[in-house]
Amino acid sequence: MGLPERAEGSTPEIFAEQLIQNSLDPINLSSTFVVERAHRIPTKPLPPGAPPRPFVLKVLNCRNRDAILAAARQLHEIKFENSRISFYPDFSLEVQRLRRQFTAVRARLREKGIRYTMLYPVRLRVQDGESTRFFTASEEASDWLDGLG
Repeated sequence: MGLPERAEGSTPEIFAEQLIQNSLDPINLSSTFVVERAHRIPTKPLPPGAPPRPFVLKVLNCRNRDAILAAARQLHEIKFENSRISFYPDFSLEVQRLRRQFTAVRARLREKGIRYTMLYPVRLRVQDGESTRFFTASEEASDWLDGLG
């Protein structure tokens, strides 16, 4: 997300491979790292000043995909030509809808400085001191947070 329009040029797969290797250094990619497919989300023409369309990549190896996402998380901020770009996994609309139910809980966790991770497909893992808690419903996590005071 955030990659300026037309930055990828006429060879988006090659551009994506170079972008990842240059922006996420150091990254532990396998020797067979390949971006199989890369494209923009097709939409109607954008009005002037609109944010750039998402740039979607299909990485051939899931280990490389996981390494890319982990490196992007560690860097916190990645820049390309003065634009801040972000990397996210591409989930189905149904998984996105279910994960969205945890938005308020995740905001509360961030406010309290509690570490958490969203696991696939829709499971919240919370690191509570020395213990780890798992929640499959946002109401359960919210009730637990209410109990913390």
